Amino acid sequence: MKQFAFFTAAFLLLAACTKEKPSPTPQAEPTPMTSLAGTTWVGTYDDNYQDFPATLTWTLDLLTDSTGTLHFGLVIAAHPQPSLDNVFTYTFDGTNGTLYSDNMSEPGHFVYDSTMRTITMTLQIGDGNVTLGGETEFHPQGETHDAFPVNTSWEAEQQLPSGDTLMPVKWGLDFWEYGWGGQVNYCAAGTCSGTSFLWQYNSTLHTGLININGTQCPFSYDPATGILTLNYSTTIYGTAITIGGTLTFHSKPEE
Repeated sequence: MKQFAFFTAAFLLLAACTKEKPSPTPQAEPTPMTSLAGTTWVGTYDDNYQDFPATLTWTLDLLTDSTGTLHFGLVIAAHPQPSLDNVFTYTFDGTNGTLYSDNMSEPGHFVYDSTMRTITMTLQIGDGNVTLGGETEFHPQGETHDAFPVNTSWEAEQQLPSGDTLMPVKWGLDFWEYGWGGQVNYCAAGTCSGTSFLWQYNSTLHTGLININGTQCPFSYDPATGILTLNYSTTIYGTAITIGGTLTFHSKPEE
């Protein structure tokens, strides 16, 4: 598993909220929830490191009304890096909260939106030269808030010259939960085969990478057309026949 030099010396640099929620006008409203104890939140942030796509994943465990843990995971160019865990104490008044930890350069401020059920805070990690991260939106762990293309399935077809005829090749592409990977499969010439991969996607640029046995294969998604394009080639199992190339995938209909 590839590891990047940045992460070997990484440490939390900053955790400061960049959005201050305005104080509401006093009116007869229900008393806001003042406890987040026992809840777990997950947030991701897309960045880049040395021109490689980097995805930061934060898991915020609020164990009690004053203590918690922050788990950090990093994937660079579809290569998972070693994770970090940080213990903290915190305060919370129903809307605003502050995290305190010896591993943070300064207290981290967050805002809780009870209507949207989100926590927003800025989290960054660095090695003194490079800093990754930024404003991150957290959602309750386990609630449906899958980041595209999690749990999506795609299909594509191509016709390749084979003697005096054309050989049909049917492709399937499945993205599983982030961190678990996915699978690309094909059926051609009476042979079907599948290969697992790790993946990474930048939701801002609509581009990503899948890592198949150490090979980086780029893909892109066009939200306007719903088309996913993947550059991937392989050989039919047991032969020297090359299939693939620039593949155009469409969302697979639900069965």
